[in-house]
Amino acid sequence: MAKIISVINYKGGVGKTTMTLQLGVGLATLYNKKVLMVDLDPQCSLSLSTVDEHYWADWLERKGSVASVVQSFYDAEKTEIDPEWIIENALDRTWDTMPGNTPGLDLLPSHLDLPEFEMRLMSKKPRSIGSMEEFYLERYLVLKNALNSVRKKYDYILFDCPPNIYLIARNAIIASDYYLVPTIPDFISCYGIPFILQHIQNMQEEVREKGGTARQAKFLGIVRNRVRQAGGNLVNEHEEQSRKLRVNYADYLLETMIIDRIGVAESLHMRQNIYNSKNDKFSEIRKDFSAVVKEVVNRLQ
Repeated sequence: MAKIISVINYKGGVGKTTMTLQLGVGLATLYNKKVLMVDLDPQCSLSLSTVDEHYWADWLERKGSVASVVQSFYDAEKTEIDPEWIIENALDRTWDTMPGNTPGLDLLPSHLDLPEFEMRLMSKKPRSIGSMEEFYLERYLVLKNALNSVRKKYDYILFDCPPNIYLIARNAIIASDYYLVPTIPDFISCYGIPFILQHIQNMQEEVREKGGTARQAKFLGIVRNRVRQAGGNLVNEHEEQSRKLRVNYADYLLETMIIDRIGVAESLHMRQNIYNSKNDKFSEIRKDFSAVVKEVVNRLQ
């Protein structure tokens, strides 16, 4: 049965997509695990960092996406994920007959129209649901219920969440066993962390009071990303914010951090597996992310 992890932060640009992708690739490559990455951000960054953009667009037309899951909430008697919507062996996949370079790493892609589907969840009750009270609960459980059809197939399911805690992100938390918060150790990126934690707690209590779930996602920790080790004032700020994170969150702060290096963003857009790459320019990046993956696995155990 898969362990389900949401990667979430209110702040954009802190490395949620990079963390989700490299965590997924690392689990599949270093630990030989079967991993499903689910792109919940309508910017579709995880999708386009995993598969060829033309293949992604064609897939949405021929197959399906996260938006199809929401649509099934309205159209089907049972909300589920059709296995046909999932791109198998997805990393650097360019066509159906050309599987990607990382066996065991699958992707349920996002769709640019996802905000429209989220707005529908805000106000439109499916005909199959009798009362508005039932609808107000069930709209939080769309992802949780949909995953029942595929959860046994995977060791890990990773949600790349949007930079908010609206209905799609709330669905992810309710469906998750754990949530991980990436952040740049600067003031603006760290400022919202206590609000995220409080909002998640409030939302979980609200859904639990409605009888929606007995499981409650656990706080897996905070991982620092794009940490500066050169550059004057930024170095001082990152060190100061790291000290505050250590004081405020103690053992929830991962020891490992991702140093801000040339090539991290490039590795995302090149759709390469940095863990088995023989390219020397990925050596330090590989070391950082390998350590993060190891620490996450240890925390889960």
